[in-house]
Amino acid sequence: MKFLITFKINNGFDRWLKLVDDLQPYMDKYEYTMMFACTNDDETRVWDMGEANNPDLVNDFLGDQEVIKMRREAGVDLESSEVVSTISKHKIW
Repeated sequence: MKFLITFKINNGFDRWLKLVDDLQPYMDKYEYTMMFACTNDDETRVWDMGEANNPDLVNDFLGDQEVIKMRREAGVDLESSEVVSTISKHKIW
């Protein structure tokens, strides 16, 4: 299942991209793959599309205390997270 998600960031897009790299072991554990991400001009909001091989593990991933800590330290405003939509079809050029 694919998801389009948006949330606020406080430390810029480059810091958030480093977070994604740092979270890779957790994404592997919870069977989650990041497919695409973008930001606005002032780098205060991210939109990303990810895929969960096992949708039941998404809440486990987001509820993992180490993941929460890492996201907060990277400047993610956890309360601003919003699932925009599930995605049934997509194409990335």
